[in-house]
Amino acid sequence: MARTHATQGPDLVGSQVRWLSHSNALFRVIGPADPVAGFPPKRKNFKESLLPESWQKLIQRYPEFLPHPISNAPILLWRSIDDMLARRTVIDIPEFYVGSILAVTVSDKYSETKKSRFVGICINRTGQLHFACFTLRNVIDGMGVEIRYDLYNPLILSIECLKLEKRLDDTLIYLRDALPEYSTVPEDMQAVIHEPGAEVPINKTLVKMKEFPWSRRWERYLFKGVEKFENVPQWFGEKVKAVEDNPIYSYDLMMEYRQHCTEEMMYNICKRLMEHEKNVVEVRREAMAKKFISVAKNSAQKTL
Repeated sequence: MARTHATQGPDLVGSQVRWLSHSNALFRVIGPADPVAGFPPKRKNFKESLLPESWQKLIQRYPEFLPHPISNAPILLWRSIDDMLARRTVIDIPEFYVGSILAVTVSDKYSETKKSRFVGICINRTGQLHFACFTLRNVIDGMGVEIRYDLYNPLILSIECLKLEKRLDDTLIYLRDALPEYSTVPEDMQAVIHEPGAEVPINKTLVKMKEFPWSRRWERYLFKGVEKFENVPQWFGEKVKAVEDNPIYSYDLMMEYRQHCTEEMMYNICKRLMEHEKNVVEVRREAMAKKFISVAKNSAQKTL
């Protein structure tokens, strides 16, 4: 497939050359290689993916590692990934999605114990690299409380995933106008064990909204996890769906160009994440298993 320049001539920025491919309309920066993973393999054709099948789930487990597609600072990208992986070796950041129930403990100098713990349901997860953040929501004493955490904030002491699950929507911000029982999580909730390697369950609960008015016009969004809105004409939802399903968006190359990064960049990032899981995650699993075995032996000896 022939390539054309993104501008009339080669856009030279230092040693970087920017190219725009007609096949996938992705912005590619040819710059310094990753100091750890090196250069990605060369493509034979654009019909086959560079990423092995075993690496596809890494993108779902670590969404914050995918950089902004228009980023043109590869050195800053690799430095950021180094810092993020170093932070993950200090504390265990578990796998979680929008809809999972988390317990976050942070350092708080105003508390008597110098730390505070908040339990809630994850209603939103946004940001890339160091700007990655997530929002927890819970109803305490009849009042909705939301706290947004920076995922790699050094003040975070621990992140526990009490219940790992997904929802039908990518965001649950509409819980702000839903009935309180859908956002209420007990503060002393016990963790639900999820076997490693098992599929993440999908919670198909349909949320019932409060009576109008709301903080937003939620009927204008195509949410799958919300019950049918009352007092809203059916033709209005059909009109919104027709706009969303407009086939013209499938031919918008610039929209794909702004939303997806290249597989060459994803290859190096996934390669480093695989090494991280092998060197850190598996070691932590073995240590946790040994800890459980020792606790079980001690309890058995006491009973005897």
